[in-house]
This record gives sequence, structure tokens and C-alpha cells, in this order.
Amino acid sequence: MRRKIKLTADYKFFDSIPLPSYDQLVHCMHCGMCLPTCPTYQLTGLEINSPRGRIHMIRAVVDGEMGMTEKFRESIAFCLNCQACVTACPAGVAYGQLVESAQLQIAAGQRDIRGRPGFTEKVLDWLFTDLKRLQTAAKMVRWYQISGVERFFQQTGIFRLFSKKLHELALMPPAVPERLNYVVKKLSMQDKKQRIRVGLLKGCVQDIFFRDVNQDTIDVLEKNGYEVYVPEQDICCGSVHGHNGNLDGAKMLAKNVIDIFTRAGVDYIILNSAGCGAYMKEYKKLFSDDKTHRDKAASFSEKVKDIMEFLDEKGWKNPKKVHNLSVTYHDPCHLVHTQKIARQPREIIKSIQGISYTELTEASWCCGSAGIYNIVRFDDAMQVLKRKMENLQATGAELVVTGNPGCMIQLMFGIKKYKLNMKVMHPVSLLNLAYQLEGEIH
Repeated sequence: MRRKIKLTADYKFFDSIPLPSYDQLVHCMHCGMCLPTCPTYQLTGLEINSPRGRIHMIRAVVDGEMGMTEKFRESIAFCLNCQACVTACPAGVAYGQLVESAQLQIAAGQRDIRGRPGFTEKVLDWLFTDLKRLQTAAKMVRWYQISGVERFFQQTGIFRLFSKKLHELALMPPAVPERLNYVVKKLSMQDKKQRIRVGLLKGCVQDIFFRDVNQDTIDVLEKNGYEVYVPEQDICCGSVHGHNGNLDGAKMLAKNVIDIFTRAGVDYIILNSAGCGAYMKEYKKLFSDDKTHRDKAASFSEKVKDIMEFLDEKGWKNPKKVHNLSVTYHDPCHLVHTQKIARQPREIIKSIQGISYTELTEASWCCGSAGIYNIVRFDDAMQVLKRKMENLQATGAELVVTGNPGCMIQLMFGIKKYKLNMKVMHPVSLLNLAYQLEGEIH
């Protein structure tokens, strides 16, 4: 029987992990503008599961009026932290930072009581601190997929005998068969002097399930005149650690990322993963209390750009030909709400001739992926996904485009689950497809 962790009422919160600002708690006007945008409030209709309800409870805990209760801990864990409420808030309350501080503090408190990290934290730390382990896990997944074992389990429905959840969790996208090197153009010294040099973080999940997206990103950047640097090392941005209570682990990984790209002398760091990009843009906050790394992290964060953001700022070569495609676009939460990037991918998609674009109803509504939310809170994630799938089906599109690996995996899962005639693609892959069809990239 699983032992419940209970935090006593006199446990002191927000000492080791301070709030971003107490003023943020006060600035919430309780106007209710956030309520229509909050997936968990829409699912339950309960104030405790709304952004303003959670802010009220966080303030009560900070002020010592309330101890840590199971109800509070559950409410914070139930939050997807999609930050749609931040976009809707007329007072500009940084809800995402508030709830993340609460999540980190809960994790820290549980560690103090256990005297050791929890199971999820230990697994994440083991996998993402040394990405060779993650690659080994990916090889096992790939064997499971290509050996016929996955097909056998799905066709016979054996997993259903144990758990419907287990049966559905088995519907994962294919892992790459082998780790081939990325193809990057070698430039002469003269060409190098004339070109802007950009670094690409190949990522963790992205490198395992969507290596083609990384190669498409390289191709598109080179097509538009940039020198591309891809680190040989397998490096993680630290977001998984940071969002799950291990700030020390996140800082260690972040320092490594900063050092590698700084030594490479890149002018910009390009991301094709919305979650990684959002976290790396906040390195300056991660190191705000670190005098040694604060300025370096702040300078680094200024160079971080999402691939769609970068192309929009610098310009891109407009492809002239593509097969006719009906396309819609899903906004990744960490792109639209955290990085405030919504217009750029749409304009690039619409610039491709032959595209028939349909705007998705509630395009900026969370798909339920939310980092590892769809793993640790599967049933809740499925309720959020159902709404997204209904809206996607209504578009009649052949292709749904989105710029985050977590969203891509979740939408692929949803398409299989609901048997939709639709494919998922990253916007940079769609752009590269148009270039390839034009015959200018071979």
C-alpha cells in the first residue's frame, strides 16, 4: 500500500525556494478573466482548481494562515501550468511563476520528510543527467516497436486485461532506429566570416523521436544563409529537472549548456522545442541569486530564439511550390503563452503556396501533454486531449502543425486513439518540405 506523504501545518514554506514576488499574489484582482481559459476549472467548475483559487491558497500558505493540506497539494498537482491564464490576465499576474514556486516547494517539503527524492524525481534524474541512459531506453523502445511485440500486444489487447491505461500508453510514436550524424554543411573560412553562426540544441525527446525535425531545422537555416553548429555532446537544457523540483540538477545541466554554446562562439541559440526554448530564455531567472553565473546566464538567454521567431525576425526565403495541403495549427503552451509567439508560425505556414489554412478553434488551448503531465496524470490529460481532438476533427485538415515534441507526441496519440485521418508535423518540417519540393535542397 502506497504511503501518503503529509506535510505538517507548521512546515515553513517559501524559505529555500522564494516566490518571484509577493506583489504578484496581491495583484490578482479575482476578476475571473482567467476562468474561461483554465482547463482544470472547465473540467471541474471548482474555484479551488482555478488560477485565482490557487493564488488565494498560495497567499494563505505564505501568510501562515493555512498549512499544507492534501487538498492544496492536489490542486497544485492538477494544474497543467499551461499559462493560458497569464495571457488572459488584465493585471499581468505571473501565475506560471507562482504555481511553479509552489510545485517546487511541495517537492522540497516532501524530500525533507522522506529524507530522499521521490521515485519520479529519481527516474528523471537518472535518465536526463546522462543522456546515454535515455538513448539506451530509446533503443529498448525501438526494439519493442519493430520486433512485432507492440503490434501483437495492440492487436490482442493483452494490456487491457491489466489496465486500459497501460493499453493506451503503449501507443507511442516510433523512436529513431539508430543515431545517425546530422548532415551539416562544411564552410570555407571565408564563408564562415561572412555568415551568422547559430547553434542548435538537438534536445532529449526531440533527438529520440523527432531527429527529422532537427535535420529539417538545419536544412532550413542553411537554406536561409546561416552557419549551423550542432554540439557533438548529448546535452539537456534542465527543464525536466527544473519543473519537477530538482533545481540543483537543473542548474548543473544549464551551466553545461551555457558553457558549450559560449565556447562555440555562436551568435544565436536556435530551438525547435517550445518547452526547452521557454526554459532557456529563463536561465537568467534560474541564476538570479548566483553572482558567479547571473550575468552570463542573462546574456545567454538573450540569444535564445525559437526557430519560427528567428526566421520571422531575420526573414526567410519564400518557397514557390508545394503539394496542395489542408493545414491547421496548434499553439504549444510554452510557445504562445510563455514566449508570446503566435503570429510567426502562422505567417510562415501561410507563406507556402498551395496551403489551405484553417484556424483551429481554441488553438491555444492545452493538448494535455504539459511536460510529463500526460504520464503522471494520465486520466486528467486524456480529458483535456478529448476537447482538442474534437476541435481538430472539426477543421477537416489533413495536417496539424505544432512546434513542440511533447505536443506532437500527444496529438499523434490522440489521432490514433480517435482514429482521425490526419498527420502531425513541425512547422519547420513543413517549410523544409516546401523547399525540397521546389528542388533547391537535395
